[in-house]
Formats: sequence, structure tokens, C-alpha cells
Amino acid sequence: MSDVSEVRPGDVPPPAGVDGESGFPAGYTRALHYVLTGEHEIHTVAGVVLRFFLAEEVRPGETAAWRPVSDREFQLAYENSLFDMDAALRNEIRPNARHVQRAVDDLAGTGGYLWSDGGAEVGVMTANGKSPEECGLDLAEVWENAGLEGGA
Repeated sequence: MSDVSEVRPGDVPPPAGVDGESGFPAGYTRALHYVLTGEHEIHTVAGVVLRFFLAEEVRPGETAAWRPVSDREFQLAYENSLFDMDAALRNEIRPNARHVQRAVDDLAGTGGYLWSDGGAEVGVMTANGKSPEECGLDLAEVWENAGLEGGA
């Protein structure tokens, strides 16, 4: 995030109290800056430990597994899962009707969630500092129970 005090020639300074990059109130985007750190494990001021995982690519004969990723990689994959990638290849922007998202508070801590693009792309954020396996989220079972593609 830029520091609004750094104004370069030709820049138009944002209104007072607004962050120069997003237009949101400066305190709001500064709070986001502290969350999106590029780390796999994030400790919040409330004492919650967030961890981020994506489904490992499944190759024939291999067992599906979770791969630890940074919050940024997780967020990018999540955002991509919201769009129909087949339509994107035709230069069309369409929502992904197969996108699935479920709260997994009971397994992965309050605020934990699981999402999928409806195919092989699956991600989970745990909010209890544990891995998905420690929470009982076996990837092959997740695919099977949700009727998703990609399970081994």
C-alpha cells in the first residue's frame, strides 16, 4: 500500500482520510495490509491463527493432498474460482456457476471455510492453526462428498 504522504509530480493527492490506492478509508486498507502478508500462517490480534491450503495437483496414481500456500496465493486462486474460465478463454466474463463455498467452523475453527471451482481447484482456510488433515478434512473425501471432479 502506498503512503499517502508520498506525492510524486503529476500525482493528485487523495482526499484527506482516504488511502491513495483503493479509495477506502486509510485505516481500513491499513488493516488489510496487516492481514495480507504473503505468509502461510497469520496470527491475528484476536489470537486466531489462520492457515491457507490449496489442493495439490492430482496425477494418475497419486493420492490427493493439501499444499500450504501464502494468503496471497490462496486469495488469487479463490478469486479465479469465482469466474468461468472456459468463458474467459472466449474473452467473456461470466460467474462460475459451479463455484462451491462452505463454512467449516466445526472442523477448522470459527471463520474457517472451504471453496472449490466445482472441479479440481479446492482451497481451505483454517482458523485454528491446524492443517486440514488435523481438522479431519481429507481432500479425497472432500471431493467425493461434494461431488467434485479431480479426486484420486
